[in-house]
Amino acid sequence: MLFMWLKYTGSTAIHSNELICHIQFHLVIIRRRPDTWTACLPDVIKTEKSRLRPSLSLQTLSNRLKLRHLVLLDALGRSHNMHLAAQQMNITQPAATKILQDIEDLFGLVLFERLPRNMKPTDLGEFVIRFARETLNATGKFVEELDHMRKGGHGMVMIGATYGIAYLLSPSIMRMKEKRPLLSIRVLERTSDILITELEEKNLDLVIGRFTSEHQHNTFDFRDIAATQMCVAVNPTHPLLAQPDISLAQLMDWPWILHPLSTPTRKLFEGTLADMGLKSPANLIETTSIFTTLQLLQGSNMVAILPVSSVRDYIRRGMIARLPISFDRQLEDYGILTRKGESPSPAAMEFIEIVLEVACGEEIERG
Repeated sequence: MLFMWLKYTGSTAIHSNELICHIQFHLVIIRRRPDTWTACLPDVIKTEKSRLRPSLSLQTLSNRLKLRHLVLLDALGRSHNMHLAAQQMNITQPAATKILQDIEDLFGLVLFERLPRNMKPTDLGEFVIRFARETLNATGKFVEELDHMRKGGHGMVMIGATYGIAYLLSPSIMRMKEKRPLLSIRVLERTSDILITELEEKNLDLVIGRFTSEHQHNTFDFRDIAATQMCVAVNPTHPLLAQPDISLAQLMDWPWILHPLSTPTRKLFEGTLADMGLKSPANLIETTSIFTTLQLLQGSNMVAILPVSSVRDYIRRGMIARLPISFDRQLEDYGILTRKGESPSPAAMEFIEIVLEVACGEEIERG
């Protein structure tokens, strides 16, 4: 290190006597407090020291990275508070602080900004937290599935599905259970934006839904199933059904049932209104639940915009009716999303093939 110091100070205009005094002064400090020797070094040497840190490697991580490191990163990433993170792990705060120091030393990075009231992840910290979360989710799924198989089960498939595809999901699940009776199947129904986040964090094996932003095309593989047709649904006894000609503008004074603003369905509706120069309805209820929507429609004169696929059976049974209104705008096609560059499990792959077969059969039947 002394050689490095001479190397750098030699390139500056420091006279030899001054340099000798400078070295002697710092050697005295180092002799008295060896634990703080780096504080005595010029910044240029500290920079060189950081440059000499060896590159990260898989072997280094496998030797030193532990699950408790990932658990702390996940807990701290959610709470931004060391005390709360320590509580979640059932350890003391000093122990949690020591674990974080070990992690930052391993990666050679500051992962959290130490603020007066909380701890804010740095940009690189967010990246490492995401890795920790995905690894923990994958590990949790592995443990759960392995335990299930130890008890005589045949694995598990976790499926995310958007609302309104029961016509496709239900027969696919029944076919899968015929082939693999002991396979556990877990279904999470949410909007596409939520499901895609769950898929990215490895909480799901696949999603039957649609893209909600352009960058997702780079993250997920997509198998197209079909386009989504929208319709305006009402109670079978609704007064509007008696009118021969009706337009969307005539419906603005009626109470509406709509999805939240962040959903693709609502964006399509609001975009259609903007194209027509219409204001959004003032009297509305927001929900993503198809069952709540159906109950409200059957008990009132409300109006709802829904995917045709989600209400087709209810229209056939006479539980609700469809108004003769079409939309120029269309939602993106829906299909099956999986993580890019990652092969689904054999059971998940088999289920995907079944879904595509059922979807093909539905298209032939409707054609």
